[in-house]
Amino acid sequence: MKKIIFTFLLLSGIGIFFSCGRNSPAENNLKYELVTFQKQSEGCDTLRDDNCAKIKIEFPRITSFENKIVKDKINNSIESLFSMNENFTSDSIDINAEMENFIADYKAFISEFPDAYQSWFIERTGEVKLNKGNIFSIDFMEYSYTGGAHPNTVVVFKNYNLSNGEEITLDEIILQDKQAELTKFGEAEFRKLKVLTTEADLGQEGFWFENNKFYLNDNYLISDSSLIFYYNNYEITAYAFGPTELTIPYSRIRSLIGEKSLLNNLIE
Repeated sequence: MKKIIFTFLLLSGIGIFFSCGRNSPAENNLKYELVTFQKQSEGCDTLRDDNCAKIKIEFPRITSFENKIVKDKINNSIESLFSMNENFTSDSIDINAEMENFIADYKAFISEFPDAYQSWFIERTGEVKLNKGNIFSIDFMEYSYTGGAHPNTVVVFKNYNLSNGEEITLDEIILQDKQAELTKFGEAEFRKLKVLTTEADLGQEGFWFENNKFYLNDNYLISDSSLIFYYNNYEITAYAFGPTELTIPYSRIRSLIGEKSLLNNLIE
């Protein structure tokens, strides 16, 4: 009888353990899918499709979330980010029409310059990078060419607060009076990444920080284990040096994170 009771208690304990794991504060009930749009001009079916236009746009869309207002707000923000219409309103975004305009612009270009023999392409892709607690983070990457010396690449990060659907500001994750300290830590990591001494002059080393003073930009990703700041081509240095991805682990900046920070669920 004692063995049976012990077994029951043991199994109950295991059940409680796993139940607590399933209901941990780091989880939520948000679900999403990837939505894909694609178009191309004539001539892309050939073995050599150098003289055609292609466009692909793929991004995450929230399909299910307990707060419909937040769900719609974030979905509108994401669709606006991936839209090619710079003068959009939430009701005017039509990605299929925008892609048709891109193909039409290419055809007009080829008609005007029939000997140009060049391809145009735009590929915009996005992935969900974090979906935990009150944080929903995505990336946006565009790889494109519409003439010029080389293709262009742009990366943008977006972090949304699932309690209100707004983009997360630095004040919501790092104490305001500690942000200067975060910048100092970021500069130390930057110099380590670029193999620069603490005394090296950033301007003389080929970097374009305003007033020759290092700064952390607003293009950052909240990941499982770190803050990732991304500087695109031409933002802080010449194209030949490429973009810069700067990673700051949470384990190194615990003292800068307040009790009410949205990061607490990720580092506890």
